[in-house]
Amino acid sequence: MATVIVNDVEMTARPGERILDIARRNSAHIGFVCDGTGFCQTCKVRVLAGAEFLSPPNDREKNWLPDARLQEGWRLGCQASVRGKGPIAVITNAEELRLQAFAAINPPAGSSVATNVSSLITNLTQQSIDQLVGYPWNMLNAIATIGLGRIINPWQSMERFSQWLTDIGKVVEQTLNSPAPAPPSDPLARVRAAAAEVRRASE
Repeated sequence: MATVIVNDVEMTARPGERILDIARRNSAHIGFVCDGTGFCQTCKVRVLAGAEFLSPPNDREKNWLPDARLQEGWRLGCQASVRGKGPIAVITNAEELRLQAFAAINPPAGSSVATNVSSLITNLTQQSIDQLVGYPWNMLNAIATIGLGRIINPWQSMERFSQWLTDIGKVVEQTLNSPAPAPPSDPLARVRAAAAEVRRASE
């Protein structure tokens, strides 16, 4: 079994298991709409440590994530799978945005609303630009790779759609029931500390 830390929560994973599946099984705060085709990109994660224990980026990730984002450690959770015992530490895009929004509403010591709002807007703007720049070509690639039917109806069956709704409910419940973190000086401090611990453990 491999050790994977998603949003500062330690989880176990089987070799070959995708980050998205690990996160969903543990009700982690992660987006998932397209049932693992890579089309929706809501399951983006940033690998903070242990990238060498994951599969290399595949063509779907390279289509949707610019080289600069791949270099920063961004991956699609539905495509990146465990290839070693780890440890691996990631933060989901959904969680990072949540922490940035929380910091904008309740600024940590030493920061201001304006600075934190600016960081959040910069992040959202950059992600939008990344998508708009590559969208026409990437859409054609997605249709050629996974088919128009999978894009229009990603679940393909009522059973899979029902599981999707169940998993969404678990993630929402877990997220709403999680206590709001005490505002640190850095809203991502807990996650960065977990990643540092992972790096120390793998040395």
